[in-house]
Amino acid sequence: MKTRKNELSTQYTYCQKAFEPVLLKKMKSEGATGYYKKGIFVTQIVWDGMSFMFPIKAKKKYADFKKGIYLFGMVRKDAKAFLANNPKFKLPKKNPSIYYNPDYTEGYDGAITATDLNHAYWRIAFNLGIISERTYTHGLDDSLKATRLAALSTMGASKKYYMIKNGNLTDEMIAVGGDERIADLYILIRHTCFNYMMDIRKILGDGFLAYKTDCVYYAATPKNKRVVKDYMGKKGLLYKQLV
Repeated sequence: MKTRKNELSTQYTYCQKAFEPVLLKKMKSEGATGYYKKGIFVTQIVWDGMSFMFPIKAKKKYADFKKGIYLFGMVRKDAKAFLANNPKFKLPKKNPSIYYNPDYTEGYDGAITATDLNHAYWRIAFNLGIISERTYTHGLDDSLKATRLAALSTMGASKKYYMIKNGNLTDEMIAVGGDERIADLYILIRHTCFNYMMDIRKILGDGFLAYKTDCVYYAATPKNKRVVKDYMGKKGLLYKQLV
């Protein structure tokens, strides 16, 4: 796979989905050279120095993504600053994203409660100093939930495009940008979250039932609720009680 350090284009235009086949047809008729990428929210075609963006998701989700696209640049800028100041950061111990108490895998008959972290990865990124307070605040709008997560998960990843040659979409790919060390910051965020969940498992002992990513389930006693609340507070985490 070919690689390229610099972006293919710095100019973007947002188009109606119906214009995508029209543009591809025009490129074919002109025997053009370009690039094609299908992402979570948009399809992107790069041609003649311009990036054409076409929505994939439902209209509202695409509108939310478009509204918050600035978060990608803010997160990357903050991540680079963090890395410059913390070049020797280490990744934490790896714990699973989902864990069940083996003693309760066949069911639990008592009352159950659950504590769910609010915007877990976004909050942890802020607490660790990976993103600034300004970036954190800008991303708190509920409509930006998917966008802020995408901004974190892709902050150091390369973008992979299919190449368009002589107007034809090929199987040949090019990787653009990417920084493995910045990509490790997303791993740092995720595993910090899982380690918090594992800490809570140990604190709860027999009262622990399971955790799934950023939500922990446990026996509903006043003591258990109190120790979980205290732990969340010490780590600077925000949460809601689900049950």
